[in-house]
Amino acid sequence: MSCSGSKIPEDADPENPLWRFASRFWESTRAREACLELQSRGWSVTRILCAAWLASSGHRFSGRECDSVTDWRSQVTAPLRSARKYITKNNPRTVIVREYIARSELEAERVELALAYRALVSDIQTGSSEETTASLARNNLLAAAPETNMENETGSLLDTIARELSRLAKGDNRPC
Repeated sequence: MSCSGSKIPEDADPENPLWRFASRFWESTRAREACLELQSRGWSVTRILCAAWLASSGHRFSGRECDSVTDWRSQVTAPLRSARKYITKNNPRTVIVREYIARSELEAERVELALAYRALVSDIQTGSSEETTASLARNNLLAAAPETNMENETGSLLDTIARELSRLAKGDNRPC
């Protein structure tokens, strides 16, 4: 499935359970910092959030991502992130532009998660009933990894995310 900006499916609801989960998960400073550090190492925060959300409700993340998500990320979200990072923080001449781009980047991430949610609910894989949330999260995060060989610090960041996920109160995070 591929996508162009004019062909975002109408049923790609930005107010979906994955977005609500991501918003709550992002409130954890430890989880947010671990996700951003992994992002600086080439990881996709969307993939991390998908893996965590699925684990929180006992489902495996296959590691597969539909073309619409990767296309949107490369054509919209990543360029906005790049533009935001290019503009120096606290420069009075560019602060408004940076703020607008940051808000646009957040909305682009919301669309990206809506596209991911739409694809994930059609490809749910149940985990083992014997796996803890933290264990399932770690396995899902490994499936989301852009690399197969990881250094100790990367593994530590994954453990942080898995622990924070275990602490997250269960709520409206079910895939279906």
